[in-house]
This record gives sequence, structure tokens and C-alpha cells, in this order.
Amino acid sequence: MAHTQVQRARGTSAQNAAYTGPAGEITVNTDDWSLRVHDGVALGGWPLRAIGANYAHQTPTSGATLTAAAHLGAYILEPVATLASLTIVMPSAPNDGDVFEVATTQTITALTINPAAGQSVMGGGPLTLAADGGAAWRYRAANTTWYRRY
Repeated sequence: MAHTQVQRARGTSAQNAAYTGPAGEITVNTDDWSLRVHDGVALGGWPLRAIGANYAHQTPTSGATLTAAAHLGAYILEPVATLASLTIVMPSAPNDGDVFEVATTQTITALTINPAAGQSVMGGGPLTLAADGGAAWRYRAANTTWYRRY
């Protein structure tokens, strides 16, 4: 098969964050294989967002702790009954602007969101989620903090 090979600029998360590329350049983050688009001005460029971010389906029991894998975008929770308590530890190594969502089919009376190492969480609870409810947080890399969206 005949083809033309195109290779994009690439580097680690730290290298991408420290780079300002010319307008329209696309770079590859070799830590998580995400893409960034540059505008010639913004340090680190702008992350391309995946449609339908990755998620994990869980059936937790009351008192459980779920630790999100690096770069996980959401938990879909289907407990068999109301949960008195549940703790979720946020994903490690998030990118600036990442969103982490929690959706549940049952009421969670006391949901606590804990940061991964080196992070902080605003609006981490404990909070109550109604059946068929949810909440989300957005990550700001400049201060390594997750902020509650809803």
C-alpha cells in the first residue's frame, strides 16, 4: 500500500505544557496519547476533547471506596439499593480542563470525593446524590484542583 507518512511533534505532558506552537499545529502527548492544538499564543495549546469520554461501570456497596484509574472520565454507578456512604478518589494525572462525572441509579446519602495525591477538591462533600442523579468536577492544572460543576 502506498502512503505518505506524517509525524507530529510529540512529547511528555510537561514538555507539551511548556511549548507554544504556531497557530494550527497539532502536538501529541506521549504520556496519555492526547492531542493539543496550538494558536501561537497559549502556552501548552488547547486539548482536543474526546467525544464520549471513557467511563467505568460499578455496582458498589455501602462504605466502599472507588479509586478512579488515571484519565478516567466518569463512573456509572448501579448499586442494588441506597448507599449510606461511598468514597471516590479522583483520577491521577488529569489534563487541564478534564471533567470527571458520577451518575447513580440509587440514592447515595453521603458521597465523599477525595483527591488523588498532589490534588485538591472543591465541593467534595460529603454530599447527597438522589437516585438517577449525578455530579461532575472540572480540573484546573494551574492549581491542581478539581472544582464541582453540578
